[in-house]
Amino acid sequence: MSGQDRYAGLLAAAASLTSEELLDVVEDAQREIDAAHARQAVALAHLSATEPVRQEDGTTVEVHRGLGHQRLDAPELAASRLGVSVHVATTRVEDAVRQLTRTPALVDAMAAGVLDLRRAAVVTDETEFLDAGDAAAVVDALAPHWAGVTVGPLRRLAARTVARFFPGSVAAEADRVRARRALTRVTGEHGVDTWRGDVLVEQSRPAWAAVTELARRLVREGVADSLAQARSDAMMRLILEHSDVRVVVHTTRAADTADAQPEQAAGLRGNPAARPRAANEDWVEVGGFGAPGTAFVPADAVGPANGPADGRIRPHARSGLVCDRGTGALVGGHVPAGLAPGRDLTRTAPIALTDDSGAPACTTYRIPAAMVRFVRLRDGSCRFPGCSTPARQCDLDHVRPWPTGPTSTTNLICLCRRHHRIKQRDGWTLRLHPDATITWTDPTGRTSNTTRSTTSTSQPPPLHTRRRPSTSARIRVRPCRDGTSTSASSTRTSPSSSPTTTPERPDTGATDQAPAGTSPSTHTSPARHR
Repeated sequence: MSGQDRYAGLLAAAASLTSEELLDVVEDAQREIDAAHARQAVALAHLSATEPVRQEDGTTVEVHRGLGHQRLDAPELAASRLGVSVHVATTRVEDAVRQLTRTPALVDAMAAGVLDLRRAAVVTDETEFLDAGDAAAVVDALAPHWAGVTVGPLRRLAARTVARFFPGSVAAEADRVRARRALTRVTGEHGVDTWRGDVLVEQSRPAWAAVTELARRLVREGVADSLAQARSDAMMRLILEHSDVRVVVHTTRAADTADAQPEQAAGLRGNPAARPRAANEDWVEVGGFGAPGTAFVPADAVGPANGPADGRIRPHARSGLVCDRGTGALVGGHVPAGLAPGRDLTRTAPIALTDDSGAPACTTYRIPAAMVRFVRLRDGSCRFPGCSTPARQCDLDHVRPWPTGPTSTTNLICLCRRHHRIKQRDGWTLRLHPDATITWTDPTGRTSNTTRSTTSTSQPPPLHTRRRPSTSARIRVRPCRDGTSTSASSTRTSPSSSPTTTPERPDTGATDQAPAGTSPSTHTSPARHR
């Protein structure tokens, strides 16, 4: 009986089953899920060990390098099949390789349906810094206990077991963990962001007490509804009251038919989603707060587009930036040098990105500073599907290698160092469309479309992803669709053809312009995400 037949049978009979019978179905289904994850782990580990090798006759064959080998683009190939981001896929591939080569008992337990993926990942995390023999010993000690504990207790049990068996290794790992402390932020979609911090414990305890003390006062004053909410407000007060930071919002206007290239103009006329829509008077959708995506903020926090703002967010509406109505990508205007942190925000003299005939303004390989600012502002982050590395940490890459492809805004994209290298591998191709959407094709023929905010839609079948207007900047307002202009001038982009690329040779890493102040190791080890 197929899975679909079993599903249909359960739907028909579920209302007549007893509680015990329904729980048996739940348990059996969980065992099947665990076993499927074991098969996935085996497949991912062997995918990572398989490398395409180009032969002398130009054909490509796949060679198995042995378990433990880590293929550079394995996470990128697996991400769309798993339905997860590249960062999550990287963790899945790394865990699968470690489990198959260091602790195969974990995979055996998943295959038997007695250990789920999350608990297996916990054990893998807690034994990551041990050598293979020591990690296997810890797994053997945990095996009699993991069936009866959930994720949190299992993590604590694994940590205690490691500390009891190998105290020297734990002490060394503690030093490494303290050195890797960090604070990260995820841009929220509905007016709030998420912060995650790894803080030194000797600083965390008194800092938490200080936040809680102020939070209790805010609750007593009626400023917050709960202590948890008040802690969030208290932490922001303690930080902002001891800083002098101002956020500058760069406004854009939606392109009309006169601003757009021929292909874009046709899309505007035929795309209902690109038609003007009334803006909400209470909230403003803002993007570019140092991370991909956008967030809603109260309109009074930003202030009028051409007037002063009393708060920390100050509008700046003289850049003349023009965006595509369908994707929000920049298609015209100039990016003032003052957009960079600490620069003069009044420097707004336009810098042409094309000449009078519409040809690329730059005929050399080296990318002019004005063009660098424009492309980084337009893209916001790495343009590989699912990657959120900020544009300031990315290389600027020619989609079609120079000199076959021009140095122009319509042939340049931001790619982190890792995905710059992957683009150069056999089988990877991409096409940059006039609306700044990119279509990627992997070595298996699977395609994904990405907008400037790194949203991706994986196919087959082909599907062109459209999002509401969005541009990226150090800080900028998400463009309105009402076509209202707050800019003084704009320029056309380069010719509207869609450049495509095939892998550059040889695969020696990034070859185009790298961001200032970055090293060749940029983004070679993505953060772990579950």
